[in-house]
Amino acid sequence: MIDIDKLYGHEQVVQSQVDYLKENLNELGYFFRPILVVKKHNVVLDGHHRVQALKEMGGVRIPCIEIPYLDNDDISLATWFPIYTGPSDGFPKTLNRLKIEWKAIDDSKKALITYPDYEFALYAKNGQWLLKGSQKSLYQTFLDHYDPERFEYVKTTSYAVNSVNNGYSSFALLRKTLTKKDVIQTAKSGNVYAPKTTRHILTYRYQDIKVPLENLFD
Repeated sequence: MIDIDKLYGHEQVVQSQVDYLKENLNELGYFFRPILVVKKHNVVLDGHHRVQALKEMGGVRIPCIEIPYLDNDDISLATWFPIYTGPSDGFPKTLNRLKIEWKAIDDSKKALITYPDYEFALYAKNGQWLLKGSQKSLYQTFLDHYDPERFEYVKTTSYAVNSVNNGYSSFALLRKTLTKKDVIQTAKSGNVYAPKTTRHILTYRYQDIKVPLENLFD
């Protein structure tokens, strides 16, 4: 068990997902999956929505698994790629209207490596553009302009690109993978990333649990 107020999150949460978890936990009457926390740093790696749901319910402690992180080969860091499944305005006109600095490119993945000042690449059927600015501020601009519920998150750049090419999504946002040090420093700074920025991959699966909710409240 760890006190909720001792935890540092590194990502924002999606409130609709938090609300769903609160309903789910109330129906079950028990907590079913421990969160994953960086040992000694108390940084949440997996379980931000579970933490927030329990916190809003009045919980003060939460089951966790503490693991070493920076030099741990059993956990690797990847990212999620947002794709938008609703209709979108034309690019790059929308980027100009949103006051996002952009650069037209031919190869999104290669360009993100070549131009370190650009954090996101936008892929649409009519072109590709690098977007200048922080991942958090850029993605928040898209969330404010488009319907947040129409964003989905996929695991690979190829899946994101294919979703646009086959007409499933109107555009995809490709971004750089962060480092583990970035995650810890961001959590401690309080200036957290946008939702679904990081994806942690374990070489093992930890077990589900069944802790009565009453054990998590004072």
